[in-house]
Amino acid sequence: MTILDTPETRAGWRGTTNAVRHEVLDDIDAIEATIADSEKESTALRRMSPDLVERFREIGVMRIVQPKRYAGFEADPRVFNEAIYKISRLAPSAGWVTGVVGVHSWNLGLFAERAQQEVWGEDPDVWISSSYGPAGKARKVAGGYELSGRWSFSSGSDYCDWAFVGGMVTSDDGPPARYHFLIPRTDYEVVDVWHPSGLIGTGSNDLVAEQVFVPEYRAMSVADVSERRVPGRESNPGPLFAVPWFSILCNSVVVPLLGMADAAVTDTLEIHRTKFLANPDVVPGALTLARLTEATASIDHARDFLLNDIGDIYETVAAGNDPTLDQRMRSQRDHIVAVGMAISAVDKAYQSGGPRSIHESNRLQQIWRDAHAGEHHAMNLPDQAMPNFCRYLITGDPGSLSY
Repeated sequence: MTILDTPETRAGWRGTTNAVRHEVLDDIDAIEATIADSEKESTALRRMSPDLVERFREIGVMRIVQPKRYAGFEADPRVFNEAIYKISRLAPSAGWVTGVVGVHSWNLGLFAERAQQEVWGEDPDVWISSSYGPAGKARKVAGGYELSGRWSFSSGSDYCDWAFVGGMVTSDDGPPARYHFLIPRTDYEVVDVWHPSGLIGTGSNDLVAEQVFVPEYRAMSVADVSERRVPGRESNPGPLFAVPWFSILCNSVVVPLLGMADAAVTDTLEIHRTKFLANPDVVPGALTLARLTEATASIDHARDFLLNDIGDIYETVAAGNDPTLDQRMRSQRDHIVAVGMAISAVDKAYQSGGPRSIHESNRLQQIWRDAHAGEHHAMNLPDQAMPNFCRYLITGDPGSLSY
């Protein structure tokens, strides 16, 4: 047996600096094979495998950052990051849905108690999808808002009974204001339009609502959310619900990319390891080895600094302090940098995987498509965040900071 044949070496390139422990992570490890096997079915169905949905409900994957008062774990957000990472390594579609649906259990905890009770009062395993972009139009009416709109990219919507949607509220005495609205499945239609190049198994369909009434307690201005002026902190006073909105939300759409990158690099290393074990004279050239080394480093470092950032903010609020502007700006910067590092690692793995990587049956090409699809999420685009950070360093002005 060569050294490359040992289990320790097969997984040994992954960093362990920020190892996180929690019972739900152990439960995820226990069903690794089930998660990995689900991806083909999810892709064929164009939505997450129903069997995996049931397993996730059983172990509480979507309750990691849900309030304890409603059977949630209310865990350290680093646990949520690691759960997304683990699942995305095994099944990209499931990892993506875990991030974008699982984070909504935290978001609901920011809303008024009446809204939380309405969603979870009878069943704490109710899931919520979203499309936060302000595609809806709303007007103020007695007791709430009248809302209409069509929203795209609502991942996991087939399995969700509620949705967060974004919209602009018009007013006669001021400019339009951006809001998030929480609406039940009875008030919107899920329209099957999901035929993408990547993340095929996420069921990220459109939602349509026409002149539905949204009561005041199920609406929240984005300005209030950004400033952490949220009613849910009265019923959920723990530190988790004092973390800035984007600091948790953005992890939900970048950590899946790092899990996918891990899977791509691991698959590529296994291709070359298999060739080497068959013929010790067959070792990749120096440029390929260098590319893969850079890819492993990118994944490790990006994973670590995302854990450090969210951990730093969480520990700050747990100590009763407000996150500093520096912490929030660094979180904004590192989120976008991590996206670039993940995509770079996937590209290097795919480039190094050999000609068979292009076959439809090869997981590498699917991961490549999945990662690039996730890169296009609106919160993963660098146009605003990257210039903002350096402008802040020079001028002290955070710009349109939403972290």
